[in-house]
Amino acid sequence: MQADVSSRGNGVCIAMIDSDFVQHPDLLQPTNRIVQYYDAVMDMTSDLPPVVPSSRHWHGTMTACTAAGNGYLSQGEFTSLAPNATVVLIRTMNEHGRVLTDVIVRALEYVRKQAATFGIRVVNLSVYADELDQSLDHPVTRLVEDLVHEGIVIVAASGNNPFVPIRPPASAPNAITVGGLDDKNTLDSNDEDLYHSTFGITELGVQKPDLIAPAISLPAPILPDTAVHREAAALCAMDSMDDVMLKDCAPHLLQFTKLGLAASERDDVEALRIAIDKRLQDELIASPYYKMVDGTSFAAPIVTSIVAQMLEAAPDLTPAEVKDILTRTAKLLSQHPRLRQGHGVVQQAAAVRAAREEFSAMLRA
Repeated sequence: MQADVSSRGNGVCIAMIDSDFVQHPDLLQPTNRIVQYYDAVMDMTSDLPPVVPSSRHWHGTMTACTAAGNGYLSQGEFTSLAPNATVVLIRTMNEHGRVLTDVIVRALEYVRKQAATFGIRVVNLSVYADELDQSLDHPVTRLVEDLVHEGIVIVAASGNNPFVPIRPPASAPNAITVGGLDDKNTLDSNDEDLYHSTFGITELGVQKPDLIAPAISLPAPILPDTAVHREAAALCAMDSMDDVMLKDCAPHLLQFTKLGLAASERDDVEALRIAIDKRLQDELIASPYYKMVDGTSFAAPIVTSIVAQMLEAAPDLTPAEVKDILTRTAKLLSQHPRLRQGHGVVQQAAAVRAAREEFSAMLRA
């Protein structure tokens, strides 16, 4: 993103409302930045999320590290833009893999009650209500609007299906709704394209998304001590070996992978390397601890981390001012319809710079 990383989210607390979370080193080491875990399904609080992962923990842990991870397990290579921000982690997915409207409501109500205690300034929502109700009467939308009025920035993922309507909370008028940019995983602006985000004009006449952010090939954590982690570690280890070492070690490491090679292939070093490389590519494995993910669920936390940087630079910014700066500094993709991208691609450095300038103007006034 050619980012300005002089602001790191210091002094800003982000509430992540998502499926569920586990204790992850990118949030816990070298300093624990998880200030509270709230289980909105069971209506219970604790200091930290669970240790042992299950399937529902993946999505939330990935979005939380996208927003505020410090890349501890990658020695800082895969870090968010706000690695010093603190986080409140809020579970919304039940044991059946569902995120129900009343649980999202409970999560938002918890944010409302605890915002002052933890200094919550921004909320990330990469979950959606079941209902296609875009009115202000929907309880999720109503709470989003109330929280914005009370000074909390709400960032919501637009969704990944362009053929369905925008749902709450993404349809809330004052949420910052984020669609996706497909940058083909290159730094060449000529490659920029639109991701298959949900978009449209709501029944209130509000165009969504408000802007777009990178949504493909984003590094996110593999949950430690899972079968996926063990396979990634084995594949990356074999990929780094010379031929002699690979031939010696492969019999011990292949059992942790899903390669399922025949005996002849296991003995053929060239065939083995081809199979390892293909598996790494197919599973989008970047390292033993990270893989690449796609979706507006991860574009939204990028914007959330930018908001944290802006609020560090200018603590007095209101949600309306934050949204105005983000949309005013965004870059429109002229070759694509505005309806699908809002104000265009978020421009992190320009947004943070504008926040600093606005803060300086406030001090001079």
